[in-house]
Amino acid sequence: MKKNILILSAMLLINISSFAQNNWTKDDRNNIYNDCMGYLGKYSNLSIEQKESVCLCYLDEITKKYNKADYQNKIDIEIKKIRETTLTLCSKNIGIELSDQKKEEVKIEQPKIADNSEVPATKENLVGHWKDENSEFWLTDYGDYKMQYNDGKTAKGTWKVDNNQLDLYKDKLFGKSEKLFKILIFTKDKFVYQSLKNKADTFTAKKIK
Repeated sequence: MKKNILILSAMLLINISSFAQNNWTKDDRNNIYNDCMGYLGKYSNLSIEQKESVCLCYLDEITKKYNKADYQNKIDIEIKKIRETTLTLCSKNIGIELSDQKKEEVKIEQPKIADNSEVPATKENLVGHWKDENSEFWLTDYGDYKMQYNDGKTAKGTWKVDNNQLDLYKDKLFGKSEKLFKILIFTKDKFVYQSLKNKADTFTAKKIK
């Protein structure tokens, strides 16, 4: 008799311990409910009342089907599958289709290119009629240039541009001389260039249309 009492006592202790281990607490239930509400936040077509109904059903299904220990021992992918299956079941029970999630259209604005945006200082972009503080000049697509200075003097020759460097080759009676400039800023309407021999000689040329 005494032996039977000891066996029953041991079984009772085991059952009590198991119950305590697997019992969902109030905090546990709150965490499951809040997890569900957070997941449904992306469904903008659902009202608060609908989300609450789905999550109450979700809470009931999870705590009824799984004990705490078994649920906590599951890995992330298992939890994800359980969540998706349970939410689908609960949403159908109250007549909601989660697939009706509204997708907001994202409008991608193309960047606007302003007139003063910098562009490459290529030969194609340099060809044209320009005027700066000191002169007025023309750069042709044939590689020739003509310059009219403010003091009445003129010059002509050939030109080239490479890696933001503008080279002017001036015709002389006995050969040619060259002027080398570094292009500091270049846009489609103006460019700033500086003499490589004398940095004080810096000019801003504007395109004449």
